[in-house]
Amino acid sequence: MTPLASNNLHVAPSQQVNQSGTVAVEQAIFTSARTSSKDGYQLVAWSPGISSDDARQLAVWGPAHDSMIVEDPMDVSLNFHPLGDHKFCVSRTVLGAPEYSGRGGRQVYTHCFVLDAASFKKFHNDPFRVLSAALAIHDLRPGATLPTDLPSMKMLPSGQPVDAGLIRFFDSPMQQQSLVAWTHHAMTSKKLMFTGGYNDRFLAVFFNLLPVSIRPCFSFSTRLRYSPRRDFKLIGLANDIEEQKKVARQEGCSLFHFDSPARTPEASRHPWATWVQVALCHREPDETARMIGEVPLTTRPEDLSAVGNRLRVAMSGMKRNKEAATAPAASAPLVVPEENTDREELLVLVERALEGDVTALERLNATWCAQPDRQLEALRQECAHHFVSLAKGKQFAPGSKGAIAVEILSLILRVSP
Repeated sequence: MTPLASNNLHVAPSQQVNQSGTVAVEQAIFTSARTSSKDGYQLVAWSPGISSDDARQLAVWGPAHDSMIVEDPMDVSLNFHPLGDHKFCVSRTVLGAPEYSGRGGRQVYTHCFVLDAASFKKFHNDPFRVLSAALAIHDLRPGATLPTDLPSMKMLPSGQPVDAGLIRFFDSPMQQQSLVAWTHHAMTSKKLMFTGGYNDRFLAVFFNLLPVSIRPCFSFSTRLRYSPRRDFKLIGLANDIEEQKKVARQEGCSLFHFDSPARTPEASRHPWATWVQVALCHREPDETARMIGEVPLTTRPEDLSAVGNRLRVAMSGMKRNKEAATAPAASAPLVVPEENTDREELLVLVERALEGDVTALERLNATWCAQPDRQLEALRQECAHHFVSLAKGKQFAPGSKGAIAVEILSLILRVSP
């Protein structure tokens, strides 16, 4: 392969979906190497559709020496960002072979996949679908030797705009509480750093619950050190304390701890986050997927508040109409207050939940997700008053079971102590 220079790169025709349904996706590898053109971090291999402008931008975004937070060859950072005005890059960064220069450590090895906007839409603007398609046809681990040439890849987009299966994955109150808080902070922060016990599946679910047109707005990296040169919106810092301190000094950066999510009272929560809470609580993943998938592709970030409020009202109305139309008059609801969950039992469940009893939290969550609010709203209000009176006299350490329980109870009972 010839050295990387402007006269050796050309602009390929726009990527098109061919008749078989596959999409042509360009690829490149950015890592540390000694080549005929230079020593150090550079693009060492690329496919024919990578233009000189693409190459310059990939070099700016590319992570160099010591960019991985964790020095573990098994660790992976997934990354997504725009490439100019009309293209996107989805990449996967790992540690490769020992540094050729002998300065210690391993190469930081990034495999990039580049798509134009039209091709990215075929994947419903979801970077995780691009990565899944790439992993299905290509071993992305560094080989014993660096490649010197790469072909354009043919990937096959599949699936609906919103995957109902991913929504089902988040079925516990604690997961839902974290997702609602995360969504609020992602919507309201200029740049959001996250730390604690997160995984890539969480970010995939977040993207899955966004309207298709909004997904490109949320660039991210999951395991790279913070660098102002890489202008990601969402940045995973693992549990590195020094990285957190460095980020705290940056203007406009917010920090989200997955192990102790910041509380977001409903009155001040972003409406899209509240819609996510309602959707998860109603436990209708297929209907939720349909409703988000039907949000117009012209929707802009500034429209999300109105869209979230509309979907929330529509979901609640649909639930009431469905139960009124299908439930025979003589049939019993899933939760019968008079027999299965009376007032005294619910108040005891609130007390147990406040002490960190996960079973009690799940029982309370199921009580108000199982049937319309009109049947249990009075009991919910009594439990809310009981919860507020109990919580006022308690102090919980951040991240403790009690602190997490307070946040979850606030979501279930729709009140803040």
